[in-house]
Amino acid sequence: MSAFHLRGADEGRHLPGTDAAWGESWYHDFAAADGGYGGWLRLGLYPNLGVAWYWLALVRPGEPLVLISDTAAPCPARDDALALRTDRYTTAWECTDPLMAWRIRGAGSARTYRDPAAVFDPGHPGDGDVDVTYDLEWRAAAVAYPYVATTRYEQSAWVQGDVAIGGSHLDVYCPGQRDHSWGNRVWSFPWLWASGHVPGNRWFHAVRTLIPGTANLEVGYLVEPERDLEAVSSVDIAYALDAHDLPTGADLRIGGFTARVVPECHAPVAIASPDGAAVRFARSLCRFETADGAVGRGWVELNLPVGVDRRTDTRT
Repeated sequence: MSAFHLRGADEGRHLPGTDAAWGESWYHDFAAADGGYGGWLRLGLYPNLGVAWYWLALVRPGEPLVLISDTAAPCPARDDALALRTDRYTTAWECTDPLMAWRIRGAGSARTYRDPAAVFDPGHPGDGDVDVTYDLEWRAAAVAYPYVATTRYEQSAWVQGDVAIGGSHLDVYCPGQRDHSWGNRVWSFPWLWASGHVPGNRWFHAVRTLIPGTANLEVGYLVEPERDLEAVSSVDIAYALDAHDLPTGADLRIGGFTARVVPECHAPVAIASPDGAAVRFARSLCRFETADGAVGRGWVELNLPVGVDRRTDTRT
C-alpha cells in the first residue's frame, strides 16, 4: 500500500508540516535520444522558511553547462500561482491535465561553466552569462507511480517545446521524467536516482540510498510496451567518480533491467541545505547501454554530502 492515495489534486501544493525543513518540490527533466541536448528543472518550496529553490540546467555536448541556481527566492504564497519572478529570471509551472501533463515556461540570465565541476567552487565566477528562454510540456508516457514509503510520485513522459540559449534554438521532442514530493527534506545522506528511455519504448526509474552498513531504500519501476508498469524493489549500482565527485561510469540494475551507464554531460549544483548538510549534487545526462545492445539516454543523480561515507558498489 502506498503512503498516500494519489489523486489529481496532489499535483498542487500541500499543507505544510511544522518542521522548518518541510518542503515540496517538482522536478522535470528531458534527454534527447541521441544525446544532442538535455536539461533538468527543479522548483522547491520551503514555506516555513519563506524561501524557494529554483534550478534550471541545460547541457549540450561540447558546450558549457548553462545554469540558473537560486536558493533564496521568496516562496510564493499558498494561494498564488506556482511561479517565481526575480530581477534575474521568471519561471511559471502549470499542471494542465492532472496526472497527465505539465507546462513550464521561463526566461532569464543563466551562468555558464566550461568545466561543470567549477559549480562546486564557491569562489568561481562562472564563464559568462547567457540569456535563456523555454516553453516545455511534459505529457505522460505511462501512469504515475506513487512511492510506498513516502509522499512522492514519478512519471515517465514525452517532452516537447522550445529552448533558446543565446542565439541558439533547440526544438525539443524527446523522452523525459517528472516527479513531485512533499515532506521533511533531508539532504544529509547519500543516494542514487536514475531514469531514462531506451529504444522499443522502454522506460525505467530507480532510487537507492547508498548508506553503508544498514538496510537501504530500493524502489523503482520498468515500463514496456503492452505491459502494465512493473514496480521493482531491487536496485543495485557500482559507480566510479572523478576527483570532483562527478560520475565517470556505472553498472546499473533495476529489477531485471541492466545497463552500462556512460555519463556524457554533467549538470551539478552545490547545496547548503536547511538540515545543515553541504552537498555535491551530481546530475549527469547519461548514455545507457543495455544487455540486448540497445542504447538510450536519461539522467543519473548522486546526492553526495561532503564528508559522509557512501557505498560505491551495492552488489557486494
